[in-house]
Amino acid sequence: MAKPLIMVVDDEVDVANAIANTIKDTDQCDVVVANSATEAIGHLNKNKLFFGLGGNKIRLIFLDIKMPEMDGLTFLEKVRKDFGEDIGISMLTAWEDADKWDKATSGFVVNYIKKPFKAEELLETITKFFEGKEGKMVLETFEKHIKKREEFKEGNDQ
Repeated sequence: MAKPLIMVVDDEVDVANAIANTIKDTDQCDVVVANSATEAIGHLNKNKLFFGLGGNKIRLIFLDIKMPEMDGLTFLEKVRKDFGEDIGISMLTAWEDADKWDKATSGFVVNYIKKPFKAEELLETITKFFEGKEGKMVLETFEKHIKKREEFKEGNDQ
C-alpha cells in the first residue's frame, strides 16, 4: 500500500528540507517539497486523481505564510477553491496575528504551528490527521484562534 503523500510549502529551502526530513524519518509518509506557491500548485495538479470522485494524492500540506509571489494565505484560498476541502492544511509559520489567524481558520486549517517548529507537534499533526481526526483538528484550531484573539485584543488594550 502506498504511503500517504504530504507536501511542504516554504520558500526557505533549509526550513522546508528540515520539515521534510522530520517527516521522512518516520518512514510513514512520502514528502514532496515546494519552495513557492506556484511550484506547490504544480505539484497539486500533477497529483490529481482522475478516477471516481477525483481528489488528490497529496493529502496534507504544511504551509508557510510569508512567501514571495503568492503568500500562504492566498495559496490556502486557491487550494480550497480549486482543489476542495479534502486536502488537510496546517499553517507552519513565524507570522502570527489576529488577521492571519482569521484567514487561516476561515480556510479550515487543521493546525497552526509556530516556527521554529517542534518535531513532536509536527508529527502529532500528521498522526491525528491520518487517524481521521481532521474535523476535530479544525475545530480545535478554531478554538485556539478564539483564545489567541483574546490575547491579541489584550495586547492592543495595553
